Amino acid sequence: MGQFSKALEKQVKSLAWQGIGALVRLCRKPAAQDFEWNRVQSVLVVRPDRLGDVVLSTPVYVSLKRSFPDLKTTALVHKDYVPLLQNHPDIDRTLAYDPKRPWKIARQLRKQKFDLSLTLNKSFSATASVLTLLAGAHYRAGYRHAQNAWLYDFHGEPDSEARHETQNNLELLKVLKAPALTEAPRLGFSEDERQAAQNRLEALTRQPGPPVALIKIGSRVPQWGWSPDKFIEVANALVRENQAQLLFIVGPGEENMMRELSRKMEFEPQILPLMSVRELAALMQFCDLLFCNHTGIMHLASAVQTPLAVIFKHGEIKRWGPVNNRHVILEERNGDDLPAPFVTQQILTLLRESKADRSNPNL
Repeated sequence: MGQFSKALEKQVKSLAWQGIGALVRLCRKPAAQDFEWNRVQSVLVVRPDRLGDVVLSTPVYVSLKRSFPDLKTTALVHKDYVPLLQNHPDIDRTLAYDPKRPWKIARQLRKQKFDLSLTLNKSFSATASVLTLLAGAHYRAGYRHAQNAWLYDFHGEPDSEARHETQNNLELLKVLKAPALTEAPRLGFSEDERQAAQNRLEALTRQPGPPVALIKIGSRVPQWGWSPDKFIEVANALVRENQAQLLFIVGPGEENMMRELSRKMEFEPQILPLMSVRELAALMQFCDLLFCNHTGIMHLASAVQTPLAVIFKHGEIKRWGPVNNRHVILEERNGDDLPAPFVTQQILTLLRESKADRSNPNL
């Protein structure tokens, strides 16, 4: 009965969206016929999702500016990730979506005039659709769904072949024939931020000393994470053999878990203070490795080109795997069959390869 109710609710919502579309079409004619890039001066990119979604959308801004340097780009993201996009050289402005205060963004959008909006969500998102509608851009591009195909003048196809999320995000620019696309995620930091991150790292580690590895044990959904005891087994092996200096990342609500796990360590762990995602990304760019589960911060490593060892217990690797950095992907899909000694050896190999990269500037 529960599944039937959910299916019925989904169908009713879909019909409601299509009904809204029928009304909107009476008031607005499609603008696709006269599209030319030389008519576009301002672009709104809509991506009000999670951390990884926002990071993997950054190639869109880079590609827009490479293609058309004089464009004015605006990013519309969840309020928590607005600071992450500060100082990005290809983003002129950010707008914050606060789900608890939606009227604020509604007022802001109604005051703006955008020539083009790009709604990047490959899966249907009612939130992204409403924000796109409120923005009222002259031209609109998004993925074709039964609920909101009427909203867009140009469409990406959601049932396309499996590919990385950076490519999904760039699909709309391909449809619009933007000439200079790049798939590499990117963040921007001021020189002061870089220096502050370096100073913080020097205060926490021995210089010179073994490579510095960040470790994040927790996962947003516990069953999606590798065994915490195995993380500790790897950490103990790395420190015991003096192969790495470890800094532990602890997210909100993970403090008690980390205190319990600390008792199983053969060393006194260096636990980072709670910091913003932006501060963490700035610090990460000067570290030699990130070791974590498939979770949002792994995409920060892609954006700052820090080597990554990542455990995948869920999710599509082809769509959500690391890009733009040296990495090793370790899968444990069913049961408990990924041994800690094997992971340790993979991390040591990655650290050696990364060291070789740094010693050869031509790579």
